[in-house]
Amino acid sequence: MTTPPPAESPAVARRRLRLALRRAREDKGFTQHQVADEMEWSISKVMRIESGEVTVSVNDTRSLLNYLGVADTEEVSRLVQSARDARKREWWDEPQFREHLPPAMRRLIQFETEARTIRYFLSMLIPGPLQVPDYAQAVFAAFQTKLPDATAEVRREARRRRRRAFLERRDNPAVMLLLDESVLHRTLGDFGLLATQLYDLHALATQGRLTIRIIPFTTSTALAMFATFEIYDFSDPDDSSEANDNDAVLYRESNLLDELVEDDASVSRHLTEFTDLWNAALNESTSIQMILEAAQKAAGLAGSTTSTSSTPG
Repeated sequence: MTTPPPAESPAVARRRLRLALRRAREDKGFTQHQVADEMEWSISKVMRIESGEVTVSVNDTRSLLNYLGVADTEEVSRLVQSARDARKREWWDEPQFREHLPPAMRRLIQFETEARTIRYFLSMLIPGPLQVPDYAQAVFAAFQTKLPDATAEVRREARRRRRRAFLERRDNPAVMLLLDESVLHRTLGDFGLLATQLYDLHALATQGRLTIRIIPFTTSTALAMFATFEIYDFSDPDDSSEANDNDAVLYRESNLLDELVEDDASVSRHLTEFTDLWNAALNESTSIQMILEAAQKAAGLAGSTTSTSSTPG
């Protein structure tokens, strides 16, 4: 008896299924019009299935796989399970999250739960799932005039859930965090808060939950040319087979806008940029020590500020 494959998040399942269906169609040399005619669908439905805009029922998946000549029992079972998983509903599908989180963010949350390797490049702030609650609150406070109160509260709650999911995940992803040195000194108005965030980051690194490299002020790398981006890779880090190539998505965020990019060329270009920056950064041990020293300095400044403010004039 075939063991059912493990369940996936809806976004990951839909992506896996649509890519497999498109690849099977192309391997057969069929056009989208031929598929539409055979399945008695509109051409727009085939296009939306392959773009991930709509889900496919289990029965339609079986019929389509049969037409495309996908006969391997394990592969069929895996893709049928993906069709089931793609139709599931999770907390991010609750009305308040659907209303206040942009589509790219809701898909990103799901990719976070499934990615085998996560690469963060941030030149301004600690990434969302790694932010302690008070740090996240301070970040959202900076946008209080740009986001309605209801939207801000829903996004804060989503960030809390994302952090909890990261900390509770048993199959820890390989997290590669690349930070500009300026992030270690940006207080968001509170040295004590910065110290708390940096101590937490240091603990995650020393526990082996993530790998950190710092791009120092002295580097000659032109950081101004690189905006914040994140890459979520679903391939097995130990599997170098061709089947795992380009199994990644790119997330970019700027101000109040964000986007998920699945174009292979764009993802590959950003992977190259990340690798170049990673190689130009300080090594892991030096970076961890720098974070600890920055945390200690911020804690000392927080104490000094408190002492000064409480001294009678």
